[in-house]
Amino acid sequence: MNEYTPVFKETVYKGAITEGKLYDSIVQVEAVDEDCSPLYNQICNYKIVTPDTPFAVDRNGNIRNTEKLSYDTEHQYKFLVTAFDCGQKKATEDVLVHIEIKPVCKPGWQGWNKRMEYESGSGSKALFTNIHLETCDEPVSSIQAAIELQTNHIGKGCDRDTYSEKSLQKMCGASSESIDLLPAPFGLSNWTTGLLTDNGHDSDLIFRFDGKHAAKIPDGVMPKNLSNHFTITTWMRHGPSPGLRVEKETILCNSDKTEMNRHHYALYVHNCRLVFLLRRDFDQIDTFRPAEFHWKL
Repeated sequence: MNEYTPVFKETVYKGAITEGKLYDSIVQVEAVDEDCSPLYNQICNYKIVTPDTPFAVDRNGNIRNTEKLSYDTEHQYKFLVTAFDCGQKKATEDVLVHIEIKPVCKPGWQGWNKRMEYESGSGSKALFTNIHLETCDEPVSSIQAAIELQTNHIGKGCDRDTYSEKSLQKMCGASSESIDLLPAPFGLSNWTTGLLTDNGHDSDLIFRFDGKHAAKIPDGVMPKNLSNHFTITTWMRHGPSPGLRVEKETILCNSDKTEMNRHHYALYVHNCRLVFLLRRDFDQIDTFRPAEFHWKL
């Protein structure tokens, strides 16, 4: 007599596979039957009850995937399985099977964000609170890591010293008579008011020039003529130029302010070159000695 129905040994069966692979057996479900008859106390068949699942089960309860699965498509699958004894009596309660899909293991640092927001002057901030090293169960003999931080202000992407201009002048032995042509706007040094900046500290502003903005330096600040020994120091990031590439992009210029608009000395970018123009003895008529120095960018 077929008195009892099959009963599963576990209430839930769990398994895990890596995406992109086919498995002969992921997990094995097992049911028992308390009938005394050898005919009816054997489990002869298992069946997946949930429709449209990419899995199959054999008569021994081994569950396999019928196609290669993707972690991006589905992280996990849940479905029901039932059992039949050799008298084709079905289990009273189906069992839940939970299959987890794991992505292909890629060694490296995980759990960190490439971008974060930081407000200047807000104090210290933890950068990588959830970072961990995935080794894919491989042995590790040593670990080396390098961190590079970038900002989104005007100087982004430039290999620029973090020292202030005054600190650089002191370290490099610059003359104490050096003239700052782009000072922070304050008091009489107000010709940089209205220029686009990176909103940095007043003592080390970075100015941006787009062809529409310029600083007119008052008379008496710049020397009328350069001596035999002089130094022009600038830090510049040059971006794509609007309009025609043949136009000069002037960085510094001192002209005679006549209709000729003759430059006495000028530093500018022309096409792919940095050019410095120097005319000496411009106070003497017919004694101009123009000279140009070109550096390829």
